[in-house]
Amino acid sequence: MTDRTSTLHTIEVADDVYDVLERTASTRGTDINGALRYLMEVPTPRAGADDDED
Repeated sequence: MTDRTSTLHTIEVADDVYDVLERTASTRGTDINGALRYLMEVPTPRAGADDDED
């Protein structure tokens, strides 16, 4: 297993994106960094139906 060194990343976002991050942070009881981590870790929903039943 390889140990990964923590790094600092600066992400610039538009004002409306910042508003979403701020609201997400407040509903999750965290800060902006926690909201970013949450949004990056949330599974992405699959688009459309995958069933071939007709």
